[in-house]
Amino acid sequence: MTATPVDLATFWVRFLEIEKRTRALSRRFGTIQLYALQRTRIFYALAEELGLFDNPHPHFNKDALDSQIEPIANLAGLARSSSVVVPFRRRVAGSEPYSDVIRQRLLATGESVRVIDFLPTIDDSGSFAPTTPDELDLERLKAYFALSKAKQVARIMKYTSRRPQVQAWQRLIAEFESAFGVTLEKFQKYPQWLVRRTLAERSGFAELFRKLGTKNLYIVNAYSEPSIVLGAHRAGVKVHEIQHGFISAFHPAYSFGLPQNSGQAKSGQAQSGQSPKLDAAPDTILTWGTYWGNGVTLARGTNLSVSGPTAPFQEYRQKALAENRIVEKQVLFTSQGAIANELFAAALKTAATLPDHNVIYRLHPNESLADFEALLAEASHHAQSQGATMPKNFSLSHRDPIFLDLVSRSEFLIGAFSTTLFEGLALGCKVLVLPITGYQNVQPAIDAGDITLITSLDKLPEALAAARTAEHPEKYYAKEDHA
Repeated sequence: MTATPVDLATFWVRFLEIEKRTRALSRRFGTIQLYALQRTRIFYALAEELGLFDNPHPHFNKDALDSQIEPIANLAGLARSSSVVVPFRRRVAGSEPYSDVIRQRLLATGESVRVIDFLPTIDDSGSFAPTTPDELDLERLKAYFALSKAKQVARIMKYTSRRPQVQAWQRLIAEFESAFGVTLEKFQKYPQWLVRRTLAERSGFAELFRKLGTKNLYIVNAYSEPSIVLGAHRAGVKVHEIQHGFISAFHPAYSFGLPQNSGQAKSGQAQSGQSPKLDAAPDTILTWGTYWGNGVTLARGTNLSVSGPTAPFQEYRQKALAENRIVEKQVLFTSQGAIANELFAAALKTAATLPDHNVIYRLHPNESLADFEALLAEASHHAQSQGATMPKNFSLSHRDPIFLDLVSRSEFLIGAFSTTLFEGLALGCKVLVLPITGYQNVQPAIDAGDITLITSLDKLPEALAAARTAEHPEKYYAKEDHA
């Protein structure tokens, strides 16, 4: 097939139209909303085929996570826990800041809290780090559920993988392929593996939460672990997702409609619109500030509640702002895997255009320094062939120093739609975005005058001169304690 060129806004509208026409989100295969579980992956697969995004995590290999997992023995003898916390797999300096602050607040109120962690985790160097094995480690739990629920799942699979369902799935995927002129080879086959795994884990986690007497589940990155949410809901547990990254009107894990006028929304309230009711959607999303989620058509029944930023960021912000670290004429580009090539080229051009500015290109932890050194060598070779020289005011940065140290010292921060741009707003940077795929995600902040849109790199000096710091950065990262 020949892909039909589209921009992000057009792509999003067409994507929603197909979902509505096919009833993809509400359609059940047996008792499972199967497409809803695959929606984010299908969205990015389409976007990659259309050339909108590159692979956002090209060096992440999940296979390494699933090797040699020893299942737990059973669920006997577990102490009851009214609240369960599931942290993020990635660690920052050895800790997990997103859930840590929630867990500490729960403990302070006298709640009985159990943390169900991952084995292994991923540290901020991008490598896998083992943790002390716990009887309720997530991967070991899943391995146990696969064994203990095998017979039950086998009986159900007879009714969830019949020929009409297989054909219905294939027709659904064909609708997306036809509409966009692409081939979704990875999704054409009916995903029996996902049905089997979801059935086992949904039943298993429901049993676990009932045994624990759990009333509330606090989970980071809920859309990557939907079977935990499904099991929680089946056991009557309220699910609270802890914000760990971007939430916007174009994020397929959170948004189920067209962008709304966030100015018409009450602070901390989601737009209702014609949103679907999804089994795996959280009941509440705990956000860093009032900005996040407003103007987004969340799944029906999902609400927003401001919990504030992580404790480490709160402490860092107070210290950095008190020290007034900003260095004039320092320009920091924050890389993003999905559009890294465009950002890198823009950073090089910026360095050439503004020789009196110090331009730093900071890689995402999942990106490879060797890849970008190769790009830099290629650019240098091309410049030499044209009789030109590479700008001396350009440098790469990867993992050291810590990212926030660079942000808090840079007068200007440039990117596309990363959460790091909002960290820059909170730390006093003048933040700008390039008009490349995905910038629409930050349109509300552009409309508010907090982020400056660079209409053309040829007009970059004028854009930098026009850029301002955010007037009310606390709406992105609340300053008050929301315990």
